[in-house]
Amino acid sequence: MSKKVLWVWSFNNRQQTVGTPAGMSGVTMRPRKFQKELREALAPDWEIDYISDDLSETLPQADVIVIPKTNRALYAERAKDAKVVWVSGNEVAENDIEGIKRKIIEA
Repeated sequence: MSKKVLWVWSFNNRQQTVGTPAGMSGVTMRPRKFQKELREALAPDWEIDYISDDLSETLPQADVIVIPKTNRALYAERAKDAKVVWVSGNEVAENDIEGIKRKIIEA
């Protein structure tokens, strides 16, 4: 049975987009390609879902939650009981699939 990774890729509040430079959408020129490559790198042991986190709701459950480092303060309380992997925009922009995969596995 595979483990579940939840990646907070963007943010919204009650289904309204929250304008923030801290999400991952603007970091990479090819977000779908990056997401697909990471999904393939983690398979078959890990299943990954990319979400737009509704800040007005409880954070969904997962074995590991990936959150942009720039949002540490926002998630300090919300993710306190979860295994969190903090990623930088540089890791995503540089397409550091192996480095991010290693962080997830070691979490």
